[in-house]
Amino acid sequence: MKKKVLMVTIIPMMMFFLFITELSVNSRKVDLFSEILARTNSNIEECGVTAVFTTDMNRENIVGQILKGLDFYDGWNSSILKNEQTYCVEFGKNSVKGYIETMQYENHNIVKVNIVKCERKNSLSELKSKLQKSIGNQYIDIKYYEYLKGKVENSDIKIVNEQILNVLKDYGVANIDTVSIENGYSTTAYTKQYNSIKSNGKLIDFNYAVCKYSSGNYIIIGTPELIVTY
Repeated sequence: MKKKVLMVTIIPMMMFFLFITELSVNSRKVDLFSEILARTNSNIEECGVTAVFTTDMNRENIVGQILKGLDFYDGWNSSILKNEQTYCVEFGKNSVKGYIETMQYENHNIVKVNIVKCERKNSLSELKSKLQKSIGNQYIDIKYYEYLKGKVENSDIKIVNEQILNVLKDYGVANIDTVSIENGYSTTAYTKQYNSIKSNGKLIDFNYAVCKYSSGNYIIIGTPELIVTY
């Protein structure tokens, strides 16, 4: 009888501690970008941030305002593409390049601002902060997309993909969905750490691709989804 009482007491306690441990792991904030780079032994090559929003402002005025906020004037190379539907300014200098594009849609202008920095460190916070400052806070529904590209030392992209999946599983990430692409793998997931979108009826906020090119193997990590070519 004593053994039965002891078992009845111990089992709920063990289940409680397992629940608390799992909850702690799943709710823990983690820099998945850094964790994946470390686990796959990858070196950063570039990172980029894109902002998309809608405005009624004159397209040339809004582009000029953002360029001024970015401080991309003196010494920067730039080119302009202009027609009835589109007004786009491309700019670049040293390790930074980007563009500001407006497209007319139902009497509104859809604005897309993209900045890419090619260097061996994670500059996403810096780029996003600069972008937010240049756009200002007058626009409510601004969508931000971030990505980071790293070169992988391992020649077997299947192993690299499994390493990244293990990172996601270690931190209790949900809705993990991997598909094969022509040159590798692409995976979407829901980490509950970033702004999310719906894809095929599921919430996602994280997207990565492992790709093989003639120049080597790469991982591209983005939130909430990758909008760059891979």
